[in-house]
Amino acid sequence: MEQVVPLLQLVDASRKQISIPVAIRKELKECTRVVSRTITLHMIPSAYFKGIIKLLGHADGNVKKKALGLLCETVRNQDTVKSKHKGRRRINPNSSSTWLHINESSVESFEKMSSEIIRLVDESTDDSKASLKLAAVSALEVLANRFPSNYSIYSMSLASITKGITSHNLAVSSSCLRTTGALINVLGPRSLAELPRIMENVTKISGEVSSCSDLKTKCDDGNTPVAVSSSKDSLILSILFTLEAVVDKLGSFLNPYLGDILEILVLHPEYVSGADLKLKLKADAVRKLLTEKIPVRLALPPLLKIYSRAVQSGDSSLEIAFEMLANLIGSMDKSSVSGYHANIFELCFLALDLRRQHPLSVQNIDVVEKSVINAMIALTMKLTETMFKPLFIRSIEWAESDVVETESMGSSNIDRAITFYSLVNRLAESHRSLFVPYFKYLLDGCIHHLTTAGDAKPSGLTRKKKKAKIQEAGNMKEENSVLSLRNWHLRALVLLKPIISQLVIEPPASLEENSNIPSTKEVDDLLVVCIGQMAVTAGTDLLWKPLNHEVLLQTRSDMVRARILALRIVKYLVENLKEEYLVLLAETIPFLGELLEDVELSVKSLAQEIFKEMEFLSGESLQQYL
Repeated sequence: MEQVVPLLQLVDASRKQISIPVAIRKELKECTRVVSRTITLHMIPSAYFKGIIKLLGHADGNVKKKALGLLCETVRNQDTVKSKHKGRRRINPNSSSTWLHINESSVESFEKMSSEIIRLVDESTDDSKASLKLAAVSALEVLANRFPSNYSIYSMSLASITKGITSHNLAVSSSCLRTTGALINVLGPRSLAELPRIMENVTKISGEVSSCSDLKTKCDDGNTPVAVSSSKDSLILSILFTLEAVVDKLGSFLNPYLGDILEILVLHPEYVSGADLKLKLKADAVRKLLTEKIPVRLALPPLLKIYSRAVQSGDSSLEIAFEMLANLIGSMDKSSVSGYHANIFELCFLALDLRRQHPLSVQNIDVVEKSVINAMIALTMKLTETMFKPLFIRSIEWAESDVVETESMGSSNIDRAITFYSLVNRLAESHRSLFVPYFKYLLDGCIHHLTTAGDAKPSGLTRKKKKAKIQEAGNMKEENSVLSLRNWHLRALVLLKPIISQLVIEPPASLEENSNIPSTKEVDDLLVVCIGQMAVTAGTDLLWKPLNHEVLLQTRSDMVRARILALRIVKYLVENLKEEYLVLLAETIPFLGELLEDVELSVKSLAQEIFKEMEFLSGESLQQYL
């Protein structure tokens, strides 16, 4: 082996000599490789390591690189060689097993070889030896992954590798980062002594990557500059690999460095943009690992603290910050929820106000808002009623509170209302029947927004009355919380007209240009289901009759959309109430008779369809009643 590797280097060096035919050079190179692999296959580890040690002492640096490359290839291929020879008779049947469990003699030569590699890392300081240092660092990474039990030598190498993280050569820096991660995975808490320097260097190199758009690295010949993109992406992946190892193995000791780690993972654009899917998936994995491995008491304060800077960084940073918050909430126990829920809600209210504030850094408020609400829902799922109720009432007060308006902000309270009812919708979806008792607090607000023009703003006196009503409702005793039949009837009628009135409201002309705002179809579908389900839930003709009457009146509207919506609601009632709808036929048929002669084909066709369904339900022809 000591003769073959220099020969292999000699063959590679001769490629610039025109006098040697290409075919001969290729054949010689292949023969040399075959001999090298064959020799290696049948060597015991101790002999192999000693051979590498001798090659690392060679005067030619290129031979040293070849030796390190051969070492990496041999170590990586041990499992492959083992599987290829499985079931076959081997010349040396113990060769693979000895690599799997190296003996005391092999350990001694392994440590000596590793020491030689560490020496190369320390000595290769100038740019001319960058490729040799890169090979040495990569060899240590491979050895750590393949032989993870030699703690003493890896502890020695970690200090040397950590120094190289801030190398001006991106390839060397990237390799040092990956090797640092591999060594931390092997050493675990034994690497704690180097943690301050590791975090200092990782933070430094990450800052340089984010601040410098013109980073360059040199090729082996030192002449041709290579553009940044691939090297920079590789460096970012290596940073993430190191952070993953640090969080996984040293999570309990990271309290002084959590602010720096969160800054990298949340604020630096390279880790949040999503432009490179591979980078984003790795960054997401590290962020999730952080919320799982770091205790809530340590991770939550710096995460809450980073909010204001996340706003300045933009949509992606905010979205990721609240995704991490939601993951952290998922790992909270009862005591953590009890201690931190109020602080988390206050931060979420700050974030929900971004729609009203319109900061220039936030371009897609809907994405950010969705992330904030997801975090709030995750928290509410862990709250008791005594914790949730005051916070919910506080959210109503927040939505209806007076805010300073400016010309640039426009109608501030409408923005808060949009955000608040987005939250309410998610609460209803997540908590279902448990959320029904809280609807009483929303009644006045719903009626106000359904009946008041968009830009209207209630007076201060009106707001004080509303706040008093909310507090009064919150202080009701349990025995008074069950509504009487008359109050139930009143509430249904109070809601009915404001909701029915939406059928004749024309949608804005510019609606189609705003993809983030519910379309006319979405609103129409919601109206049909909302009004139809009101009747189904009511369960009595005492409420069906006024509802059906109000809907039928809209069939005489001049607007085609209103007539079609009214017919769709009637169809919903017929399909869901079935035979119970028969008590309403006497009032409905005259209206249908008018619509069967409508000039609009869509209206006429829908009326005919409903009329046929009514005839089927009644079991007789209804033509005589038209």
